[in-house]
Amino acid sequence: MTNVKLYVVFSVVLTFLGIVSFWYLQSYWLLLGVWLFRTIGNGVVGHRYFAHNQFTVGPISRKLFAYYTTMSSYSTPIYWIVQHLHHHRNSDLSTDVHSPRNGIMNSLLLWSFRPSMITSVFSDRSSKIMLIKASKEVDVLRASRHFYLINTIVYGVIFFISVELFFAWAASYVIELVKYGTINAILHLPKFPGNYRNHSLSDNSQNNLLIGFISLGFGWHNNHHADSKKLDLQEKWWEYDIEAQIGKILSKILRF
Repeated sequence: MTNVKLYVVFSVVLTFLGIVSFWYLQSYWLLLGVWLFRTIGNGVVGHRYFAHNQFTVGPISRKLFAYYTTMSSYSTPIYWIVQHLHHHRNSDLSTDVHSPRNGIMNSLLLWSFRPSMITSVFSDRSSKIMLIKASKEVDVLRASRHFYLINTIVYGVIFFISVELFFAWAASYVIELVKYGTINAILHLPKFPGNYRNHSLSDNSQNNLLIGFISLGFGWHNNHHADSKKLDLQEKWWEYDIEAQIGKILSKILRF
């Protein structure tokens, strides 16, 4: 993040816009469609592609993915790479910025509004190496540096296209915050109702049937922590991984 305090202010503004938009939104089908577009940019592209390299696309598509992830507003491609892999290395330790060990509310949301926690993931050697490596890609660096400008333009263009579409786009940001907050907190609580594990790991990562379905497969979290390079997280018959199927499709069609 080039300006962490600005990121926090920006996130607060987007959250406020999103909450207010729910009151004016008329089409929840539109909201569903917009949220699917946004969650693919975060969950499939930001998380599975940039952070974990779980599937491949062509060089031009990779450049476009950098901007797609950025306009999905949750984070930049560089921060996806650095912060998320920091989470895997420090899962449920005191250094894991969104572990419930540091407080449930912090895990659900507050960590992403605290500059000290946002920047702490860059402090160790592995994170610094990843930052240098990721910054060598021109479009990844450019998209990350211009996070605020890109999202301001996107919100502005959408507003002029359709106010209803703007409400849906703004509201979908809040849904993403809730989704990731739920995964960060609930799926690292061993005794939470419905949680279960397929793998005995050193961290507290869990699977959850309801969250697994709603999050399109992101909620098979224990499976993911057992093998973070694996695209398809399905191990039990009910653990269908929609995000993985989207990743497979994108890998086949985006060869340019």
